[in-house]
Amino acid sequence: MNPLRCLFRKIFFAIFALAIPAMAFAGGASAIQERADRFLALANAGYQALYRVNSEAQWLAVTDVTPAHDAAAEVGGKSAAAFNGNPAIINEARDLLTHKSDLNELTIRELNQLLLNAAEGPMTNPPLVSARVEAETNQASLLNSFEFKLHDKPITVNEIDDAMNTLTDLKERQAVWEASKQSGPALKPNLVKLRDLRNGVAKELGHHDYFALQVAAYGMTADEMVKMHDSFLRDLRPLYLQLHTWAKYKLAEKYHQPVPKKIPAHWINNRWSQEWAGLVEAANIDDRFKGRTAEWIVKIAEQFYTGLGFAKLPASFWTKSDLYPVPPGDKRKKNTHASCWHIDLQDDIRSLQSVEPNSQWFFTAHHELGHGYYFMAYTRPEVPPLLRLGAAPGFHEGIGELIALASSQVPYLQSRGVLPKDFKADATAFLLDDALARSIPFMFWSSGTMTHWEADVYAKNLPADQWNARWWKYVGDLQGVEPPTPRGEEFCDAATKTHINDTPCYYHNYAFATVFKFQLHDYIARKILHQPPQTCNYADNKEVGAWLNNILKKGGTEDWRKVLKDATGEDFSTRAMVDYFKPLMAWLEEQNKDRQIGWE
Repeated sequence: MNPLRCLFRKIFFAIFALAIPAMAFAGGASAIQERADRFLALANAGYQALYRVNSEAQWLAVTDVTPAHDAAAEVGGKSAAAFNGNPAIINEARDLLTHKSDLNELTIRELNQLLLNAAEGPMTNPPLVSARVEAETNQASLLNSFEFKLHDKPITVNEIDDAMNTLTDLKERQAVWEASKQSGPALKPNLVKLRDLRNGVAKELGHHDYFALQVAAYGMTADEMVKMHDSFLRDLRPLYLQLHTWAKYKLAEKYHQPVPKKIPAHWINNRWSQEWAGLVEAANIDDRFKGRTAEWIVKIAEQFYTGLGFAKLPASFWTKSDLYPVPPGDKRKKNTHASCWHIDLQDDIRSLQSVEPNSQWFFTAHHELGHGYYFMAYTRPEVPPLLRLGAAPGFHEGIGELIALASSQVPYLQSRGVLPKDFKADATAFLLDDALARSIPFMFWSSGTMTHWEADVYAKNLPADQWNARWWKYVGDLQGVEPPTPRGEEFCDAATKTHINDTPCYYHNYAFATVFKFQLHDYIARKILHQPPQTCNYADNKEVGAWLNNILKKGGTEDWRKVLKDATGEDFSTRAMVDYFKPLMAWLEEQNKDRQIGWE
């Protein structure tokens, strides 16, 4: 029998069975809990089965972009929606939640997660869900197969990034930067359609809009989420203004230009100005990776975790992952954004990367394997498949970011032979590079531009003929960056960012993760290692591993605020992040004496 047809038969019988518990049990606390247990046993089994089938289909679609794989991905998405969003599941979960006093906490969390899953594809409106899946499949295909051109010749994303990292001629830099925006107009029409479809889907189960649905996992409203990110920006703004001032003077000197108020976007190496790498020569360690292989980088990343006491990655990780760039001349196209996948919510863990031997991929490999080890930690009988996820969406990214931060510390790099034992680090230079390349500008991009633009588009239904103007208003007002030439509505520069298309209303999680990682890192450095947070080494410390595992193994079984408070003794705040960069703030204030601070 066709596997998908067999799967649909299983779905049918599972859904049919869901109606039985509601009729079989009357009142009473134990009866309600037993009814919920039977319901959730079926729901977890169906969810895990469909998750695997859908993940396999999506994996093929992003690692080998073909019409056949796109079609299979569409079927996989519709299959998952048919189960997760089935009205029988929605009605039973809602009814059980009216008896919360008779249910244990784990059951309540599972039921709430069922409803969040259902809200992504509620079959209370099958045509709407089907239209969304089709539109998202088309968007992913457009995104993953788009061919960028520079001077009428094809150029890959990695080649664009390499050019932005190395070119010094501003005219050529502008040409490369503009080439990187070519996908926007092609992606915009379907993105406009998707905005309306996603909002429609969210409203089916009572969410105001798609942005509101995406923040619901935090137990927050859209307004509360945006206000929290505004508070991050307020706390970090003094440091950002100092960094912005230092950077624009440095860049003006590099390109032999007058010092601008706002930084031209093509002066910055990153295509979206989200990270400002390459400005601190004394912290550039790319040459230390010469002679290394991409395979070595991934193996060293695994060694980070095994050194903390975690098990090795499953053998299938190495055979099923897609870790390296597509070889020159190979016509296969794949998504170029790094990710890690829990294909079956069990042992099949894979990563999609394009690893090359440089520092950026070294840190990225450590980050991506953090997802994999999070998967492994909570894949245990005590955590049902529905709750095999982070305590909050930002936790997964936060763990990855924590390990990326740990992997960039000089003592760790020395312990792994990247830097020699007698390497004399310029502490200020490495801290400055950490701030610029991985932390502070990123917050003003993620908490700032990305979060606010997507909230406007989804929660406030910003008209599509204002999208590019609003995008650049946020880039200018919040990041202090401007395009090399005016960008009208014939462009859609937001759409050039992968997440805007295929993981919408998600980027606030990365900002959350950045604040979160500094809280965890501060605790590890001060309380476990008894070392300065700016120069510490996790390598081979089993106590660090045990402490981390205690967070990871819980998955989504406890509220994220409780998990953080139990681990660190603190509520969520930027306190640790601000403290980490205090030595840098003092240095910057001295460097920027007599300079105009900011851009207004």
